[in-house]
Order: sequence, then structure tokens, then C-alpha cells
Amino acid sequence: MSEDRRIDSDSVKLALQAILGSQTFARSERLRAFLKFVVEMEQLGLAHQLKGYTIGIDVFSRDESFDPGADPLVRVQAGKLRRLLNQYYADEGRHEPLRIRIPLGCYVPIYERAPAESHRFAADKPAASWPEMISLPLMPQTSGSVTAAQSAYRLPRIAVTPIDDSDWRTRIFANAVRMSARHFRGVELDCREAGDHDDEALDFAIEIGSEEGAAPLTASLRHRQSGKLVISHSRSAGETGSSRQIALFAKHFCTESLSLTGQLYHFCRCRGISSVLMDCIEATYLYQLDNSDDAFLEATRQQQRLVHPYPLTHFVNELSDLIALTADTGRTVRQG
Repeated sequence: MSEDRRIDSDSVKLALQAILGSQTFARSERLRAFLKFVVEMEQLGLAHQLKGYTIGIDVFSRDESFDPGADPLVRVQAGKLRRLLNQYYADEGRHEPLRIRIPLGCYVPIYERAPAESHRFAADKPAASWPEMISLPLMPQTSGSVTAAQSAYRLPRIAVTPIDDSDWRTRIFANAVRMSARHFRGVELDCREAGDHDDEALDFAIEIGSEEGAAPLTASLRHRQSGKLVISHSRSAGETGSSRQIALFAKHFCTESLSLTGQLYHFCRCRGISSVLMDCIEATYLYQLDNSDDAFLEATRQQQRLVHPYPLTHFVNELSDLIALTADTGRTVRQG
């Protein structure tokens, strides 16, 4: 049943038609059929028949031997439908007055009225583009606001510092780290000369050390401002005897330390030094992993923080887009 019977059937029908005719659902014929079936059944007062078995037969053309407990087809498709609905209401359907949801754990749709604030924003003026929304709150008025804007949109900076250049393995490892680090969305390489800057809250260093002969090759990630060790690993000489072995060690080290689920982001979160951009990227990534309603709401909240105080006009799915949208503005602020 719907959450509020004061929502009339004509409103539900219009909301359903908008979804079925949207670009978001244009390539998903099975999901359109799924949504149409459950909404129409609920509207006919037959919500009690919306079970995995019924949907499998009536929507996905399974025969009477279909067993939803053994065949996860309906559960999988329901998850895809929930994700696509989230995507639709985050972008193309963001101004729809009535929203259709499929709660976790069942197939009976519910209907939610969109917040009045979103309608007021849509009626008052056209939605600003993302670059406009991001640049407005970042324009500095005082030197203090420049600092705040810089910290809000900053990513951790990673300097690669071989402790001892005498062993060829440190050089190979350092080069492999620089190549691998470019593929991690949540960090940036620090290419500044040593001594040209003061260490800041999001400055880190990968220290690489070894000695000639049978000594192990050691890699450590250290927080430069506090000197705290974040993570350290070593491999024996036998495990780092070739360039390929060293490159593989570097790749594993970067994944464990620099990824969005790695030790660096955990370190920043535990010490309260994560930037707004870091929180936004991490929440969006977790939504991509989880695809749950709670994860979507948290990612939306963090993206709203990113563009505060302006309303979020659409949800951004790609991490590269989040970073790109703030990169040019961040450079402007730093130069200002």
C-alpha cells in the first residue's frame, strides 16, 4: 500500500508515466515492465500478491516451476530497479512532485512527495550548472576564506621520497608508485621541491628504503605534519629480485594505502582532517559499492556539502566528475 492514501491514483499514474518515458529507463525494458506491474497491482489493491513467485511468472515469463528461493532473478532485478529509480530522481526526475520507491525487503511500491523546497527552487529560477554552483561559494572575499576554500576542496598530496638511492630497487619502486598513484582518484602526487613549502594537514610521504645485498625493501606511508606512521610493509630481497616483482609490490602497497578504502583515508577520517571533497568522493564510492537507499542519501548529503549553500541540481555518479568539477575552481582559489 502507498504510505498516504491522500495521494490520488491520477498523481501516481502521472509519476509512473514520467518514469516509463524517461531517458534513464529508456534502455531498460524489463525494469520498466517490473515497475509498471508492481505499481498497477498496488493501485488495484492487490499488493498482497506482489511476491517473488508472482513477479517471476508475470513479469519475467518464468514457468510454474519457478522457485524464487533458488533463483535470485527477481531479487537481482529489484536491486537494479531501486538503483535506477535513485538515479532518475537524482537527475532527470529531480523536480518530480511525487516519487515512487521500492523499499528494501519487499516489492510493494510506496509513494513519497518530494520536499517542497526543491519545487520552490525549480519555480523561482533555472537550476544553476555545476561549475557555477561550485564556483560561487568558493570565490574568496578575505584571505581567511581562501584558506577555508582550499582545505574544503583539497585531496591528500603524496610525495615519493626514496630514503636511499644507492639500491636500484628503491628507484624502480619509486617509479612504479608514481605510475600507480595516478590511477587512484582520491589522491594527487606532490611534485613540489622539498623545502619549498610547509607541511600541511593533508601532506603525506611514501618513504622507500633498502640496502644493497640481502636487505629487505621497505615502503612506508607517513603523515608529514605529525610524523605519524600510517602503514609500512617490506619484502625480502628474494621477493624483490626483479623489476616485475618490485612493480607488483608497489601496486599492492598503493592499493592498501591510497585507495578510497585504504589506510590513508581511514587515517584522515579517524583524525578529523578529511576535506569536504574527500568525504564526498568516499560517500559516492560507497554508494557505488552498496547501492542502498541509505548509501544514496549519505552520498547526496555529502554532494550537497560540496556545493553549499546552493541546492544540489543533480546527483553525480562518477568520481572523476566530482574531482573535475572542483579542479578548475580550486586552482582559481589557490592563485587568488
